[in-house]
Amino acid sequence: MNYCPRCGSRLGVKVDGGRERPACTAEGCRFIHFGDFSIGCGAVVLRDGKALLIQRGINPNRGAWQIPGGYVEADEEIIDGVEREVLEEAGIVAKFSDVIGFRHALASPTANIYVVFRLDLVSGEPKYDGDETLDAGFFSMDEIGRMEQVQGFSLWSIQRALELPRGAGMTLDQTGLTTGRPGWSLFGVNGK
Repeated sequence: MNYCPRCGSRLGVKVDGGRERPACTAEGCRFIHFGDFSIGCGAVVLRDGKALLIQRGINPNRGAWQIPGGYVEADEEIIDGVEREVLEEAGIVAKFSDVIGFRHALASPTANIYVVFRLDLVSGEPKYDGDETLDAGFFSMDEIGRMEQVQGFSLWSIQRALELPRGAGMTLDQTGLTTGRPGWSLFGVNGK
């Protein structure tokens, strides 16, 4: 990036937070580039002790089995994003229960946070589109143990969801701190 995305002036370098960062040189424009970041989400959906998995149809890792998930759009609340991804990738309608974990990955040029949710099954049978997903279904831990190319992070997520009582993860805060702020999603440990 050579030019300011706000005003179009040439970028220089500014020390901010103890690091040199690309920053706008124009007087009055206070743009500082802190990096590129993405947010991903995945869902563990259980039915009769079996976990929903999809088989990836695209690279990276075409053919691998994983929990359904993907990127959260910039104008989308994260719960809407994970519910959308489950419907898109597996044809399952499911609703938020709790957060069971997250992963932070340093990468260049974009660092990523990936939040794993537990969703409650509402309706639908697993289906796949043959493009983004090659297969989808509910599988027991024994069946998953015999499958090839099950992603380790998905396996970790399923195991946590099976071990952690429903609602014991982080839940959505419904206090005045968030209800008056459209676009805010605040999650915390229930503490009950």
